[in-house]
Amino acid sequence: MKGKVIWSSIILAVIIILLGAVSWLLLSPCPPGEFCIVDAGQSVAQIPEDVREDANSLASEFIGSDSVGYDMFVDNLLQVYSEAEGTDILLIFNSGGQGQEDIGPEWGTILEGIRDELDRLGYTHMLVIYERTLGGFWNFVKELRETMLSYPSKGKPLAAQISFLTEHIEDIKVIILGESSGAMVGSQAMKLLQANHEIYSIQTGAPFYYRQAMSDRSLAMNSNGMNPDSLSNCDLWMIFRANLGRIPTYRPEEGHFLFYLRTPGHIYTWDHPGVNSQISAFLEKHFGGN
Repeated sequence: MKGKVIWSSIILAVIIILLGAVSWLLLSPCPPGEFCIVDAGQSVAQIPEDVREDANSLASEFIGSDSVGYDMFVDNLLQVYSEAEGTDILLIFNSGGQGQEDIGPEWGTILEGIRDELDRLGYTHMLVIYERTLGGFWNFVKELRETMLSYPSKGKPLAAQISFLTEHIEDIKVIILGESSGAMVGSQAMKLLQANHEIYSIQTGAPFYYRQAMSDRSLAMNSNGMNPDSLSNCDLWMIFRANLGRIPTYRPEEGHFLFYLRTPGHIYTWDHPGVNSQISAFLEKHFGGN
């Protein structure tokens, strides 16, 4: 009898620990991402006191009592503010996968095409990458949670930081860019910024289970103009056949989701006719009057 009580106590303790771990994974907040400036200069712009105060207020809201994270958040946001001063358009890119600090070969061609179009239209521009997942195993796990739940929390700090920049930088416009899971983050931020008419959005290949923000200032592409996107169009049979009997590998010439899952058609480059034509028309419509 005593042995049964001990074993029951052990099993109960294990269940409580597992439930606590699951609850922590589901409910614990994600740290905000950080910006990485592409081709950063050596800006020496003076930071007005009210701008610093607002940056500190955002850090208090999203970082809390972590002094190291607090200072990093403020420094990162103010660096973008300094570099973007005097720029016409700020491009903020959200990558697919885990949202690390990189630009894949596919979207690299799109970013180059967008910047060439903005040059043609007579605008100055600056590109930053929004690294939404910081280092560490648990941040990786939280990113998986956010992906499956359509990013209920990671869009909020991005939206708040964009709002900060448009409030404090005169006449700047922002285009939120995103691919695949990054399109979900960008779209979540766009939903929170619908009333801010300085914000625009270009997204490609959001998964089928996510409902994107739709507005006149948003361009959401679910096809590259040549092949249907199996992930965006929920073609599970095509995805199953593409992965059947194959070792999971990353091949940049193929569509993929979460790095290893092959998803035919889930690939977008500037050379795809359905990509460059739509983006060029979108930019011409909203920025062609310069």
